[in-house]
Amino acid sequence: MFQTALYTAISLSILGLLYQVFCFVRKNNAFEGGKKSAYGHNSKGFFLNTLFQVKLFNAGKARWLIHFLVVSGFLYLLIIHALDDVISFHWFEYYQPPLDPFQFLRNLAGFFVLVGGFGFLFRRVIFFKTLQERKILLKGLFSILLILMLVLSGFLLESVKILSEPVFTQMVEEYSDIDVGEDLEDLKVYWEMQYHTVFNETLVVSPEKFENGKILSESFCIDCHSPIKSAFISTAMAKGFKKTGVWLNQHRVDNFLYYIHYFLALLILVSLPFSRLFHMFLIPVASLGENLQKEHFDSNQGFVNTATLYACTNCGFCSDVCSVYPNFLVTENIDILPHSKIESFKHLLNHTPDKPEVLFRLQSGNADCTYCHNCTDICPSGIDLQNLWATLNQQLALKGYPDNYTFIRNKSLKEWVELAPEDEKVWSTQKVTTQLADDVSSFENCVQCTICTNVCPVVEHDGVDNDMTPQQIMNLLRLGKKHLATGTRMVGNCLTCFSCQEYCPQGIKVADIMLELRNNAHVRADTMKLENLTNKRDDK
Repeated sequence: MFQTALYTAISLSILGLLYQVFCFVRKNNAFEGGKKSAYGHNSKGFFLNTLFQVKLFNAGKARWLIHFLVVSGFLYLLIIHALDDVISFHWFEYYQPPLDPFQFLRNLAGFFVLVGGFGFLFRRVIFFKTLQERKILLKGLFSILLILMLVLSGFLLESVKILSEPVFTQMVEEYSDIDVGEDLEDLKVYWEMQYHTVFNETLVVSPEKFENGKILSESFCIDCHSPIKSAFISTAMAKGFKKTGVWLNQHRVDNFLYYIHYFLALLILVSLPFSRLFHMFLIPVASLGENLQKEHFDSNQGFVNTATLYACTNCGFCSDVCSVYPNFLVTENIDILPHSKIESFKHLLNHTPDKPEVLFRLQSGNADCTYCHNCTDICPSGIDLQNLWATLNQQLALKGYPDNYTFIRNKSLKEWVELAPEDEKVWSTQKVTTQLADDVSSFENCVQCTICTNVCPVVEHDGVDNDMTPQQIMNLLRLGKKHLATGTRMVGNCLTCFSCQEYCPQGIKVADIMLELRNNAHVRADTMKLENLTNKRDDK
């Protein structure tokens, strides 16, 4: 029965792995017009990040320690303990689970996993509000709880087996020629005192019996049983359960715990391709590729290495260093934060039908990205996040949700002025803008000397694509045409270098006004998009 269950779990796990690989390959070019740009491999990053998780260490020492404890302890238990028939008995001629150093190392590895696992949970409690706000509170919880239950059930099983008289009897029958009689009673005396085994009958203890039991134990048991004090966790638990030892033996709780332990191991095996544990395969894949440079984004249009996308562990480091995190605090648009955009990207990649409002929110959040590279630099999984945001921007535009700059450029003057200025002023409250463009005194002294135009780098280097000059923008404001000024390319192309403002002989805050107009243009563009969404809903 156990072998059948094991083979079934292995088969399901392999099928799950193949399914995931198939999905990754199929989704790599899932977007319209997908094409991949050739770029190299990062062998050094692959080696360092796979074996030592150097990026995680640089991002957060405490988080790295938790990860190291869980992974190192779990891998030891998997390789040396769970696969002992395949590995340990072949690697070590003298290997037996109750022998040192294997008994000690098994407890130490389990201790590592427990400390790391409970450290993970403790961190979830400490940062409960932040994680809940970012909607990642429950991410990875299933995997870590499953691992903790597996290790705890293992310790419980070992502690109950230490106390178990049936286990002792089975061992004596298989590995010694001791039958009933004084020798068996003397051996029981020794094991009760040294190994904490609990027997149903009350044993008569004497120095002679103890010494004889010691000799018998050294003759038949010492080759495969080290003193149990090295199993420091299991022994401590066994001492705590000793008063209930007779009841535990009568109900064969050791067998019950073995079934639970075995079932949890199979459950981990089956869920491997679909849980957080799958990242042990995906992170090396993400770390292997070199990050795409910004100038190559266009040649990489529509291509996503899906395996790297799913390598995200929702650690939240990217959102901690995001340069536009303050925008999230103001707008509360969760899709501003990188970790949330990855989840939304997955839905888009899976062709999940999204409401227009959802895509609008995603485009609005992604448009705030400054491509500062902070998220990519800190990502412990080695994901090229900058390439993801560029591809996301391209695909949202193909779905009819371009960024505001493109949206404004593609609108004709007639379309742009259809939104009445009074509607615009609803958005431009004193709380969120300087109101310079609405204050005549801030620009009425402009004499159209063109000094601001002469020092403007945008005018000098982009004369073909640009439509107006700074002094012409000031003139539109003087004519009361603020709503026209917000739609000009000059406002969108302004570098806010402040040269115009520094050289203005009239002391006009030209750059500040341009920045205010640009912000107002984004508000106007958002308003138009929302009106379009409303019209689409009304049409339906």
